[in-house]
Formats: sequence, C-alpha cells, structure tokens
Amino acid sequence: MHITPVSPFQPQLPFTYRCMAFSPEQYQDTDFAHFNQPLPSKLERAVAKRKAEYLAGRVCAAQALEQLKHPHYIVQSAEDRSPIWPTGVCGSITHSKGVAMAVVTDNPAILGLGIDIEHMMSDKQELELQSQILRDDEAAAFESLGQDHLNPLTLVFSAKESIYKALYGQVQTFFGFDAAKLVRHSDQHMQFTLTACLHPKLPIGTEVSVYYQCIDNMVLTECLHQ
Repeated sequence: MHITPVSPFQPQLPFTYRCMAFSPEQYQDTDFAHFNQPLPSKLERAVAKRKAEYLAGRVCAAQALEQLKHPHYIVQSAEDRSPIWPTGVCGSITHSKGVAMAVVTDNPAILGLGIDIEHMMSDKQELELQSQILRDDEAAAFESLGQDHLNPLTLVFSAKESIYKALYGQVQTFFGFDAAKLVRHSDQHMQFTLTACLHPKLPIGTEVSVYYQCIDNMVLTECLHQ
C-alpha cells in the first residue's frame, strides 16, 4: 500500500501532526510489517479497507509521536477502541477515503484533543441523516450555517465527532450527538454548548469551540479540551 506524506490541510491547533494520503485498494496484510506496525487480532478478519485505514492512521500517529521523542511507540487500542497514547501525551487519529491524520501534544494543560476528516455528504445523505445528527433546537443555528456552506450537516457531524474524541478521555463513557448543541459559527469556528452533564467539570451549558476548514470537498474539524 502506498502511503504518501501529503496534507490538504494545515491544522489550526498548534500541535504536532502528520497527514498522509494512502491507497486502500492496494492494501496487503504484509503492509503492517513493512511499516513496523502489528496487525491487531481484532482486525484479522476485517475487510482490506478497514485494515488500510487503521494502518494509515497508526503510521501517522507513530510519526507524529516520534517528533515528541517517543520513537517506535505502538499506539494500541483500548477495549473501547480508543487509542492508547504514551503517558503524558494527548492525541487523536482520523481517516476518510484515502486521507489519514494524527495530532499529538505533550502539553500537560491539555486534557483532550479531537480531530475529524470527512468527505462531504451528498444532498440526499444530508437530508436523510439530519434527524440522527441534529437536535430540534439547533434549527436556527443550522440554517445560518447552511447559508454559508453547501454541506452544513457534514460540518456539524464532523464537529460533533471531534467533540466526542476531545472529551471522551475525561468523560469515559459514550455520549451521543444530542449532547452538544450548535449555537453559532464564524468563518473558522463553530460554537457548541453541552446539553447534558457529561462530567462534574463538564456541566450543562459548557461551551465547546471547534475549528473547521473545508478543502477539496472535505472538512477538517479540530476540538481542544483543557
């Protein structure tokens, strides 16, 4: 499998990152050994696309961690499938249709990071999935977002994915899309408030900011929890 160090995005969070393009259709199981990564037993029976995505994400993570002086570190998965980072490191991994990215930091003030790359949904998908991703009380803010962007639901979906990743390390339990409510946006930010108490330090009404950028029919969202 070809993995090429190229990035369509320049993340807005000031942390170490690696982004790569990869070719899932060229994946072979020997690629794990080639990139010095173990093939997890849980993925042995997975389809080639899933294995390729996992491998590309882990290669990004390993190279980003090397810049933080954690060479040869293998990012394993916990039982809940979350990445296991070195002690003192926060990070996040994402992949979408041949693009993978990882971001890491060893700043002790950072409690969590979340990034997500998505390819834009079709108009049909956006209509079909609105009820699963949006709250009824997001209608006004969502309409405003739609006046500035052709694929507003993709942006909100990606943002809520990044929020989940950023907060999960502290929350340590699943929470759904309805736990965060879009309230406003600007050219580079979407602002959300929590609609549920996810943790004693994350009560209802907590504001969560998400950076976003759209390039080449894709969106990158980034969320910082500190």
